[in-house]
Amino acid sequence: FGAIDQEAWSLVNCWGQVFSGLSSRRCIAAGVINGTGNPIQIKSTKLVEGGSPCYSIPSREFDSLQGVLHAGGAILFFGWGVVPSLLQPGNVFMHIETNAFIADLSDKKSRDTCAIGMPGYQVGFLEKSYDDAQWWAKYWLLIRKV
Repeated sequence: FGAIDQEAWSLVNCWGQVFSGLSSRRCIAAGVINGTGNPIQIKSTKLVEGGSPCYSIPSREFDSLQGVLHAGGAILFFGWGVVPSLLQPGNVFMHIETNAFIADLSDKKSRDTCAIGMPGYQVGFLEKSYDDAQWWAKYWLLIRKV
């Protein structure tokens, strides 16, 4: 998981370098690790707020045709907001829904950030990292069977 975590940090760092100054945009990197011993069905991933699709970078344990993350696999989701203006703050809010959990993730520390396990599953945050200036957030979630 070290390699995919390094990818997450690279995304966040490069994003901040490329989109800075007047073209600054907020972003979220959210990783999911399947520690259940069973496949997890990724039902939907979307940005409720933001200016991009929700992109994914999976490990080889992900079956993209079926949308299934097999046991021991990991997947990284990434999305960004629009350039902030007087009319739009440029926030990013990501929603992930699977058969094992539902998660709502914000680009900054927020009470709205949560992950809820479905019956028979437990989900927990391994990491919640935030930029002090509120330009990015990085999360890792671990899914386990109860």
